[in-house]
Amino acid sequence: MEKENLKYITFKRLVKIFLLAIVIITSISFLSYREFFKHSVKNKAFEVAKVVEAGLTSHMKAGIMDKRGYFLQEIKTLNDIKSIKIDRAASVVKQFGKSTLENERNYISDKNLLTSKQPSFVWNDIDGKITATIPYLAIIHDDVNCLQCHHVRENDLLGAIEITMDIKQYQNLVIHYGYIFIAILILFALVVIFNLFGFIDNFIIKPLLRIIDDGKKAYKYKKEIDSEKYEVKEMEALAEKINDFTHMVISKEEALENKNKELAELNKEIEETLCETMFTMGEMEEIRSKDTKNHTKRVATLSALIAKEYGLSDEDVKMIKMTSPLHDIGKVGISDSVLLKPGKLTQDEYKIMKTHAELGYTVLKHSDRSIIKSAATIARYHHEKYDGTGYPAGLKGEEIPIFARIVAIVDVFDALLSKRVYKEKWNDNKTKEFIAFQRGKQFDPKLVDIILKNFDKYAKLVKEMSENK
Repeated sequence: MEKENLKYITFKRLVKIFLLAIVIITSISFLSYREFFKHSVKNKAFEVAKVVEAGLTSHMKAGIMDKRGYFLQEIKTLNDIKSIKIDRAASVVKQFGKSTLENERNYISDKNLLTSKQPSFVWNDIDGKITATIPYLAIIHDDVNCLQCHHVRENDLLGAIEITMDIKQYQNLVIHYGYIFIAILILFALVVIFNLFGFIDNFIIKPLLRIIDDGKKAYKYKKEIDSEKYEVKEMEALAEKINDFTHMVISKEEALENKNKELAELNKEIEETLCETMFTMGEMEEIRSKDTKNHTKRVATLSALIAKEYGLSDEDVKMIKMTSPLHDIGKVGISDSVLLKPGKLTQDEYKIMKTHAELGYTVLKHSDRSIIKSAATIARYHHEKYDGTGYPAGLKGEEIPIFARIVAIVDVFDALLSKRVYKEKWNDNKTKEFIAFQRGKQFDPKLVDIILKNFDKYAKLVKEMSENK
């Protein structure tokens, strides 16, 4: 049996609906006439107001304001206009005095205009009239400048034009056809509702709900929808498309799962390689002095522990562990005579040594990678002091990036407990006293508290990771 397609079924029913639609559209057009009429009346009121406003302006320019009563009387004779009143604002009355004309009032009758300055329309359907109150404001244009004659500011209210118009003939026409249109509309609505409800329910809603449910089951149990059970060709074709889509999705999911596994392994490998690369770069400076052996690893390990204790996120803890090894990368640019000098540096030598912070930043600053940018920040600011006496920028307190603050105290902590070319390693008590003394001076007070709280654990870690135990 040949099945009817959805287009043909829709066409047969819509032909009937279309014939009725011609009637209903005509009916709606008549019902819309009132709104059209109201719009037309409003436009006419605006046009009359513009004419009146232009006429008053012309009379003022010509110096014949005493003749404006004739002008207003002539405007009133226009078709459908019952009356025209000019309400004068207080500023106009104050400047020019009270008007004695019949068509003018020395006050604003619509009090809302004083604040809103917007036109208002009062429809009196019982008396068959409309009263439009349209404000006119002080304006400045190329050909009109109200401020030349009026002592006001631009857009101040000068007055209002009240126009009363007769609308009885239009009302009678609307009422006459209104009852007929309403009856036709109700009949048409009932026919459309019952016909469309049945059509939509039987040929769209129920089949779609079934096909959605079947599609979910097909995906869940990985089996095809039985497309033969749908009555129209479009639904049958849709079921087949869903089957094709389900096959494709399942295939893509399997491929994606495999790719995700490969990507996870690749990311892990890249991350491990990157960590090793960062450590290797950090150890470049250590190669020049065996006294700082494993300093890079100790700084990375301690920085991560303190960052976690400080309350930084897991991501930040991981980041500081990866980037802190490059804190002294700038020392590769310092000569051996200064870097490896066993005694105290001279003032000039110390100035040279301090340049390693900017040298390290210069090496790393050109990258847009977050990990390299973080390393550049640490390299530049890890010699800043909490009280603002550090270098190179003299930052103070929390102006110093937290990564740099952490590496600063870890770098000194490890240096004090380790042997260097210029000093012997300190004992635990001396190191602890120095760290405590620098609380709020060289170091962040919170970081000092963390070091002191975990001193034994951190000191033990330094000794275990050092080759000079």
